[in-house]
Amino acid sequence: MFNIRLFGMALGPALFFLILLMPTPEDMTVPAKAVFAISAWMITWWITEAIPVYATALLPLGLIPALEILPVKDVASEYMHPIIVLLLGMFMIALAIEKSGLHKKIAFELISIFGYSPKRIIWGFMITTALLSTVVMSTTVVLILLPVAFVVLSSLSKSNSINNTKFKVTFMLSIAYSSSIGSVATLIGAPPNLLYAATVMEMFTHKVTFVEWSMIGVPLSISMLVLCGLYMSSKVGKNSIEVNTEIKNTLILEKSQMGNMTSEQKTVLVVLIGVLVLMFTSPLWQSENSYITNSVIAILGGISLFVLPKTRSESLMNWAGIERLPYGLLFLLGGGFALSLAFVDSGLANWIAQSFGFVSDYPFELVVIILVAMIMFLTNVKSNTATAAIFIPIVGTMASLYGWAPLPILVAITVATSFAFLLPMGTPPNALIYEKAQISIKAMVKHGIVLNMMAIGLISAFTILVSTKILI
Repeated sequence: MFNIRLFGMALGPALFFLILLMPTPEDMTVPAKAVFAISAWMITWWITEAIPVYATALLPLGLIPALEILPVKDVASEYMHPIIVLLLGMFMIALAIEKSGLHKKIAFELISIFGYSPKRIIWGFMITTALLSTVVMSTTVVLILLPVAFVVLSSLSKSNSINNTKFKVTFMLSIAYSSSIGSVATLIGAPPNLLYAATVMEMFTHKVTFVEWSMIGVPLSISMLVLCGLYMSSKVGKNSIEVNTEIKNTLILEKSQMGNMTSEQKTVLVVLIGVLVLMFTSPLWQSENSYITNSVIAILGGISLFVLPKTRSESLMNWAGIERLPYGLLFLLGGGFALSLAFVDSGLANWIAQSFGFVSDYPFELVVIILVAMIMFLTNVKSNTATAAIFIPIVGTMASLYGWAPLPILVAITVATSFAFLLPMGTPPNALIYEKAQISIKAMVKHGIVLNMMAIGLISAFTILVSTKILI
């Protein structure tokens, strides 16, 4: 019987050595070819899950220095990237929310607003997740809502009225996808959006305002959320009035047993709100060259949990609780950042830009479709932030060289990096759902391929018909 894990385990290093032994293409440096070989190995192992995806993410720590591309200290620093520091702090707060039981309060308040049928629960969580992701990093939103979602699943399982396994897959993926969809609505919603603004300022001396970005981002976000919601909710099926009533009664009973909010829950909520407010208002009080970034705010918020009291003799969080942190996810993201650094430093990114010069002969409309589809594929096998960091400058250079309208096409590929629905490696929310909810890659690919095709069509059509009229 064919074993894809064993096949992938052999194929990854085989491709690595094959690429290294092949003649170096014209204009490609030897380090660039080595980075390409490492990428082929990592992507193969990620897709086939030959070994745990988190272990695969550690390959750059050994291979990049071994091939003399970058020293190990430079590679290792990417595994404590500022975004990873931010995640570490928010992970701590999320664990405190779960430990205090605050997430249960949030869960049942959400459900009471949007309704109690399975479809309404999915739509309610998708809308809430997307709205929060417009101003808070999508990963943070998923970290907060994931334990809330588990409370809902636990309650629904007691009703014996729905296929809990099928609903769980649909429900969890809906949360991951809607967090990424909501993040494109505002300039601060996702790191790729900020990378776009920085690149445009540097390359074209054009300052991207919040309003300018949202004129494109909000319609795209709403349109994709509707498409995603219609597709995901269609997988749940219809339930009878009796079944929905049974689910409602079960959830209301669960809510009635929780009691009033405790002092511990109130303190954790204050920490969460305080961190989010500081993050959101930071542009108002930060100096231009301030070292106090969102990462600093998040990690200090996490550390404060060890100081603030739960009782007279016990703090809100202890180290035993922090040991539950999903360190594998941090390794996964660090591997993507390390690979991105190697792409740029080795010259592979520039070589790729030059290699795609042939598309300059194509109509602009076809160029948009090709680039959006290509970026969306790549961002599914690499971190969306890493993909944006590599390809926004590449495509910006291509736009200058070949006379394309730069802003519409750069917005298109920036949004495409966030619409990664296929694999855990595409975005941190995908990785979180894979890690915490134990959703298989097969299930993610099954639904993600449909949504990716929708996203390619939506982004391409919007860029061609709308963005080129608004962005000059």
